[in-house]
Amino acid sequence: MAAILHKEGVVVSQRPVDKKTNEITEFQSLLDPLDLKDKVVTADALHTQVEHAKYLKEQKKADYFFTVKGNQKTLLHAIEDLDDGDFSP
Repeated sequence: MAAILHKEGVVVSQRPVDKKTNEITEFQSLLDPLDLKDKVVTADALHTQVEHAKYLKEQKKADYFFTVKGNQKTLLHAIEDLDDGDFSP
């Protein structure tokens, strides 16, 4: 599992993922050594986890952009139910 700088395409952190687990358990240890204050972290749907969002906001002082798919059905339905008026211009 790796963290990259999108614009530069440079890997800035990397962690092995044991076959007995998955990437979710390595998320924090991957990002711990990085200064993410005032940065935006993107992640795929697997990492759309409450614990990951709290870690980024509270500990790393970062913002995030997570993909929401069927693995978070309640959240997906809540987003689908939003109207355009729910967003500020």
